[in-house]
Amino acid sequence: MKLGDFILTIVKELDVGHIFGVPGDYNLRFLDYIVEESEITWIGNCNELNAAYAADGYARENGMAVLVTTHGVGELSAANGIAGAYAHNVPILHIVGYPNSNLLENDVPVHHTLGNYKKNNFLDSFAPISGATTILTAHNYITELQRVISHMLTSKKPCYIGLPTDLIDREVDEDIASIAFHRHNRDSYRVAELGEAIITQFKEATRPIFVLGINTARFGWRAHVTQLLQKTQSKFVTTLMGKSIINETNVAEPNYLGIYAADYSTEGIVALVQSSDCILSIGTVDTDLNSGGFTEDGIDYSRVIAIKPESIKIGKDLYADISVEMVLEYLIEHMQPNPAHHLPFERPTHACLIAEALAGEKLRHAPFWPLVAKHIVNEGDIVVAEAGSSLFGLLHQNLPAGIDFVSQILWASIGYTLPAAIGSAIASPDRRVLLFIGDGSFQLTAQEVSLIAKYNLNITIFLINNDGYTIERAIHGPTQSYNDIYMWKYLDLAKSLGIQQTITIKDFDTFFEKLDEIGTTEPKMVELFFDKLDYPPLLKQISEKLEDANRQA
Repeated sequence: MKLGDFILTIVKELDVGHIFGVPGDYNLRFLDYIVEESEITWIGNCNELNAAYAADGYARENGMAVLVTTHGVGELSAANGIAGAYAHNVPILHIVGYPNSNLLENDVPVHHTLGNYKKNNFLDSFAPISGATTILTAHNYITELQRVISHMLTSKKPCYIGLPTDLIDREVDEDIASIAFHRHNRDSYRVAELGEAIITQFKEATRPIFVLGINTARFGWRAHVTQLLQKTQSKFVTTLMGKSIINETNVAEPNYLGIYAADYSTEGIVALVQSSDCILSIGTVDTDLNSGGFTEDGIDYSRVIAIKPESIKIGKDLYADISVEMVLEYLIEHMQPNPAHHLPFERPTHACLIAEALAGEKLRHAPFWPLVAKHIVNEGDIVVAEAGSSLFGLLHQNLPAGIDFVSQILWASIGYTLPAAIGSAIASPDRRVLLFIGDGSFQLTAQEVSLIAKYNLNITIFLINNDGYTIERAIHGPTQSYNDIYMWKYLDLAKSLGIQQTITIKDFDTFFEKLDEIGTTEPKMVELFFDKLDYPPLLKQISEKLEDANRQA
C-alpha cells in the first residue's frame, strides 16, 4: 500500500466521504489518489479560505472533515477558516502538500515560500490555531499520523499534517489494522464520587436549572444531556453559542425557557438563572457575547456545577482529567427528578404577525424574524446564520424541533456561512439547508454559489440586502462611507453561477405570496430588502455595548 492510499484508508475509517480543497503543484499527486478512491469525493472549492469554511460546516454535521491545500500560498489562504474552527472546536484534518523532502531538509528557497531558507515558517504560523502539527518524514509518518489524528479526535481542534511530495508514493510497511487512534482515556476512578456530589446538590436545591453551551454538541454529549433532561424533567436554558443544541420544542416543551446570556438574555431569564441555588452548566464557553458583555452578576458560584471538556468544577472543587461521558452516564442512571417549585416563568412567545396587519409594509427586522421562525423553518432543517442581522435576528426565536443551528458567533468571520452551508448540505444531503446571509458578507464568498449549482444542493440562500455592513453600522459610523458596499445585481449573479430559481421580496405582501416557492427543494436565492439603518433589536443592544467596550480606556 502506498502512503497516499494509507492516509485515505484512515480518512474512510473516520467516516469522512468528502475532501475539500484547491489544487496546487505540491498536492497534485495526492489529489490523484483522492479522485481514484471510489468512496471519497473531491470537492474543489473556488479558493482555500472557502474550502476551510466548507470543511467547517461539513465537520459540524459529520463529526470531522478533511481539507487539502498546497504549501504557503494555499495554506495561508485557509488560515482564517482554520482559526475559526479552532475557536469553535471543529475538528478538521488539514493536509498540506509540501515540497520534496530533500528540498525541505536543505531549506532550498523554492516557489510558494518566503525565500528565506526557513522550511518551518508556515508550520510555526499554524501552531497557535491547530491542536497538533507535523511534517511527515520517511521515518516518522506512522507515529505522527497517529499522534496528530488522536489529538484531533480528543481535543476537537483542527490539526495540521505536512505531506512532502516524494512520500506520497512511498510503500507503507505497516498494515492499517495495527494503527489505533486514541481518544484520551480519562480517569474513571472518581466518577461515582463526583456523580453523587452532583446528585446531592441537585436534590437539595429548591430552584435547579441547566445552562447548556455549544460544547455539549461539539464533544458528543447531546444525546446524554437530552436523556438527562428527559429523565429529570429539568428546566434548561442555552447560551447564545448553544442555540438549538437541544430541541426547543416538542420533547423539550415546556422545560426549555430560552437564552441565557446575562444582559442579552430572553426576557425574564436573568432573574431565573441568577436566583437558582443549583446551576448545572454543561459545555458552556466564556466569551463576551455569551456573557452579555461580561455582565454576569448575582450568581452564587458556590452553587454552580460546571462541566467542561477538560474538567468538572463543583463550587470551588475542581476535578481534572475526568471522563465527562462516564459522569453523564452515571447521572442518567442515578439522578431523579427534583420536584422543587420553580420560580413562575412563562416563556415569551413571538406571536405570528398576520399578513393583514403588515399588508404593503416594507420589510422590517423586528417583525420579520418571528415570521421566519414560524413560517419558513421546518423541523429537521439546518439553519445557517451569518454573524450579523441574520444571527441576531434568529437567536431569540423559538425554532422547531431537530434544528441544527450553524453560526460562528465567537470568531465571527463574515462570509463564513455561505461555504459552511455547502459543507453542511454535502454532509447531510437529505436535509434542507436555509442560509441567512447579509449582502456585505455574501460579497466575500459569493463565488461558491457555483458549487451549490454544480452539486444541486438543497440550499436556499436568503440574502439580506440592507446596502452595506449592517453590524458595523450598528456599532459605529452608521452613515460613514466605509460601511457602504457597491450594490450588485445579486439575483443576476446567482443565475450566472447556475442558480435559476430566484425570488425577490420587498414587503410583507410578497413574503406571504412567495412562501410556497420558498418551500421547494431545488437550489434558490431569495433577495430580501431592508432599510440599511434598520436593525434586529438584539443586534442594536449588543452593538451599543460593543462600541462602549471599544471606547473604554
